[in-house]
Amino acid sequence: MMYQNAAAPEAARLEDYLRAVQRHKWAVIALTLVGFALAFAYVRSSTDTYTATASVKVNPSPRGSIDSRLVKPNLETEREVLASNATAQRVITDLGLADTAPTALLRKLKIEFRPDSQVLQVSYTSTDRVGAASAADAFATNYVDAREESARSFYDLTITDASTRQAAVRDEIGAIQTEIDKWQDARRTASANGESDEVAVIDGTLSGLRTDLSSLNTENRNLVSAIRNAESVLATRDPAAEVLRSAIPPTTPDGLPRTAILIAGLILGGIVGFVTAFLLERLDTTARDSEDVGLALNTNVMGAIPTLGFGHRAGPGSLIMLTTGGSARISAAREAFRRLRSSIQFLNSSSGVSSIIVTSASPAEGKSLTSSNLAIALAQNGSRCVLVSADLRRPTLEKLFNIQGPRPGLAEYLGATAELNAEKVPNIENLWLIRSGMTPSNPGELLNSDRFQQMVKELEREGVEYVVIDTPPVLSTADAVSAARYVDGVIVVVDTERTETADLLQVRADLERSGSRLIGAVMNRQRFERAGLFKRDKYSYYTSNQ
Repeated sequence: MMYQNAAAPEAARLEDYLRAVQRHKWAVIALTLVGFALAFAYVRSSTDTYTATASVKVNPSPRGSIDSRLVKPNLETEREVLASNATAQRVITDLGLADTAPTALLRKLKIEFRPDSQVLQVSYTSTDRVGAASAADAFATNYVDAREESARSFYDLTITDASTRQAAVRDEIGAIQTEIDKWQDARRTASANGESDEVAVIDGTLSGLRTDLSSLNTENRNLVSAIRNAESVLATRDPAAEVLRSAIPPTTPDGLPRTAILIAGLILGGIVGFVTAFLLERLDTTARDSEDVGLALNTNVMGAIPTLGFGHRAGPGSLIMLTTGGSARISAAREAFRRLRSSIQFLNSSSGVSSIIVTSASPAEGKSLTSSNLAIALAQNGSRCVLVSADLRRPTLEKLFNIQGPRPGLAEYLGATAELNAEKVPNIENLWLIRSGMTPSNPGELLNSDRFQQMVKELEREGVEYVVIDTPPVLSTADAVSAARYVDGVIVVVDTERTETADLLQVRADLERSGSRLIGAVMNRQRFERAGLFKRDKYSYYTSNQ
């Protein structure tokens, strides 16, 4: 039966996020600190800039030098004029920046406006707050002066042209008046001499001169009126442009305050950390939860051993069932082995399970620690127990119990070169140990032999209530699978920090092919949580015959 999860993936709950953060808290902390460090580095390496803004109102003005109509300004055009090299050159002269190129000033200039307004916002950015205000004001005032100069030149030119023409008209009037006086004298002489024909000619000439004089007088009056109107408009008109608001040196630098940047870096780092933790949790295929282990192995979790300190992970210190007191973590581990013992005892009474192989998927996942402490727990409860060191390739139990010196063991018995020898474990009542013996060249064949089955039966005949056998990992060699068919049941130790779910599926498939009976699993290095909100698993214990 292959492991299948037909149910659709559940939506992530708040509890899942909290667990992900808890499991990967160091990644969250590290990324949060990285975010803060990057923000700090940015703050330290960046230079504060200041932006000052002046407001300029652009009023209607004459268009060109020949059209006296006041035209509404085109702010797009006026923005280009304000940001031109000509304006920048005036600013350079005004501020005494002879060594500065116009383009260098214009790069720091920004001009904005609303389409429905007549106001240009002139902003200048600099590392010098006072310099920023001075430059913004200089651009505003020089633009206003240039536009005002252009508008005033129209009226000045109008007055100048009209005055010049008026002087010429007056000269013409004087000349025509002199001509009229001359012809009047001639007419009087011709009239006195009775020269009627001559008088008629002179009258025609005088009539033409008087018509010209009348036209010149009318033009002169019009010119006088135009000059007066131009002078009146020039004196009363609105300026072509005016500075509504001068720039004030800014008191704070541009952008976010440094403190806000540091806080933002901290928050962003934390967010990245949280997201990373959740992704790591989602992508992690390690068998961390009892549900995953149970589904993968098609069995129940019989116990969960919390992560132990370095002093209790190897050697005699790992035999925590021989200790008293200690931390809450050690107490929880001892209680887990007692629960495992209770499950084994129930199986023994309900279905006669007395010989048990303890194995794992891969090396260093805690099978030897589990088998030795389980055997001790059974012995402490008054049951006669034999612990067999059947990992003939890399024996570990001898080191845990600090048993030294060469002595025939399981390998020699299986090889028919020695009798079975179960030696009493010092200071532990009801517990015997069968050493692994010398490392053989064919451990797989020995564990697959009839003598291994004979050993189990012989121990049972001798009144041993429980035989706990420590074997190599299932996926490393075929030893455990070969021996598993000769015992009543197999317990698989799962390292919650290392064992992959795919490995458990393979372990289950191998054991099922050999006809072995998988009676349960033990989760090792389980995160220790005292109780309450963040508790990861509710462990189910083996309570029925499989």
